[in-house]
Amino acid sequence: MKRGSFLLSIICFFSFVSYSYASEDLVKTQYSASPNKVYAIKDRPSITIANFNIAGGLRKHKVDLNLIADAIKAMDADIVTLEEVDQNTTRSDGQDQAKVIAEKTGMYYVFGKATSMHNGNYGNAILSKYPIEKTKVFPLPSGNFEQRALMLSKITVHGFDSPLYVFNTHFDWHEEDEVRMAQARFINSIVFDDLDLDDEFPNLASGIMLLMGDFNSVANDRVIKEFQKYWNLVKKDNVDSRTWPAGNPGLDLDHLFTSRNQVWDVETLVIPNNGEQWRGIKWPLVSDHIPVIAKLTLIEQ
Repeated sequence: MKRGSFLLSIICFFSFVSYSYASEDLVKTQYSASPNKVYAIKDRPSITIANFNIAGGLRKHKVDLNLIADAIKAMDADIVTLEEVDQNTTRSDGQDQAKVIAEKTGMYYVFGKATSMHNGNYGNAILSKYPIEKTKVFPLPSGNFEQRALMLSKITVHGFDSPLYVFNTHFDWHEEDEVRMAQARFINSIVFDDLDLDDEFPNLASGIMLLMGDFNSVANDRVIKEFQKYWNLVKKDNVDSRTWPAGNPGLDLDHLFTSRNQVWDVETLVIPNNGEQWRGIKWPLVSDHIPVIAKLTLIEQ
């Protein structure tokens, strides 16, 4: 090929790429993904969400999956995020815990590996009454400690105009909080679109986002405050938020967040931490964490 023809080809290629990129009006695509909308009272969609650390190591990894499934069914949540989940490890008798729990509860599921362990995997899971369309797992900055991860799933829920982007995570537990701060900032960088996930999760930054997990941080410390740039902590007056240790809770380590893009009404927030039965379950005997369960109604998308 002659040099002039080659240069012309290169110029044409980059002109095409530039034109293609310029022809995508990002302002319009962000608007069409999840446009701001205030719902009439009669049209407001609702969802019940829950987070539950199932204490994979509490009973030497012999988790009673029937008890866990019964507890999850009692929540009657549309979406449940789980932490400390084993997948096919020798220490858990080779069970795919998320799969078994999903089968016992009749829910869809996805597992998110944080690390390899005992000839299998260990991490988090998301259960949903609705099909889980897409999931991506991100390794979190974990320093020299146990590798932790973040899951992101796209779920279309009946009654909502836009899909829900559900994040689930389990943060480091050490007293020094530098690693947890790095983990929080990593999640915030996704919201700010630093990772450019448009090919996998189009217009994530303007979407309906929920963040749930075991953050190993109480609500008034700097890790949780770091989230408040992009997220609202789900809370309700006069609800005791302590979740650990389940036998006599002292710390609120497990949290639910909604994106600041949306306005939600927290209809109910249940944290059954008083030692009494709730919906037939004695919760301190299920796990060393108490679940957090909330019914949310969307006021503004």
